[in-house]
Amino acid sequence: MLKKLLFAAAIVAGAAGSGPAFSADLALPPEPGMRYVPPVTNPTFNETPFITTELRPIYIYHDIPSGFLTNGGDVNVVAAQIRYALTDRLALIATKDGYSDLDFNAGLPDTDGFLNIAAGLKYAFIVDPVNQFMLSGGVRYEIPAGNIESGGVQIQEGGDGFINLFVTAAKEVGALQVQGSANVNLAIDSDHDSSIFVLSLHANYELTENFFPLVEFNMFSVIDHGNRTVGDFEGYDVFNFGSTDAGTVASVAGGFRYRLLDNMMLGAAAEVPITDRNDLTEWRVTADAVLTF
Repeated sequence: MLKKLLFAAAIVAGAAGSGPAFSADLALPPEPGMRYVPPVTNPTFNETPFITTELRPIYIYHDIPSGFLTNGGDVNVVAAQIRYALTDRLALIATKDGYSDLDFNAGLPDTDGFLNIAAGLKYAFIVDPVNQFMLSGGVRYEIPAGNIESGGVQIQEGGDGFINLFVTAAKEVGALQVQGSANVNLAIDSDHDSSIFVLSLHANYELTENFFPLVEFNMFSVIDHGNRTVGDFEGYDVFNFGSTDAGTVASVAGGFRYRLLDNMMLGAAAEVPITDRNDLTEWRVTADAVLTF
């Protein structure tokens, strides 16, 4: 466990040490400099580098494939994220919470309950509007406060939680903006939960002043298996089964963001897997609203 923490800390420190020197007088988005168009999918891990104060309600509909052990079904998630800019470079972020309803076709009884809670800090290491570039990093702790269980399978409860270390960057070239984030999500109790590496990529295009089509890519790769659930599947972003034989899954998504008001954006995206695994995802739709203050 200590080796994993040191390895992940080195990733963050290495990224923070690169790039141009800090400059306190550089304006931070959403002020003039770079536009703020956050990703839609993988909201649990795909953090932007921007320092904002905002409220983000989220809805996810997740369709389970018929080849899964439950013979299909669906998951509905409602949640809300909060970000608060403590300074122009440091933000408090609360990025996981909410309520989930799981309906299975067979195998396991339907269930519902609260998700774990995750919060932490994000710091903007590089803010360079001249070159239209930002890089931030941060740390989160996921508290095992959830209470979802079905048929003796713990879906969201128990264990000692997770330490999440991440780096995230954005680059803008004219109407095109690209963002990327990398996470190491480390299970404190490695027998109970699985540790994963998460990579997310996002690109949006300013088609009009208020409309931004976008494409996204998400990859989840188990780096240390749990020992709680015998199987070759994982929950990856929202859930964690602590499975003994899960691997890597990836997905692509397409959608949009629309600026409804000066301080309010709406977003929606449809997501499908691109890896050939008998896993938990047939397809997924994510929708949210971003209210900045």
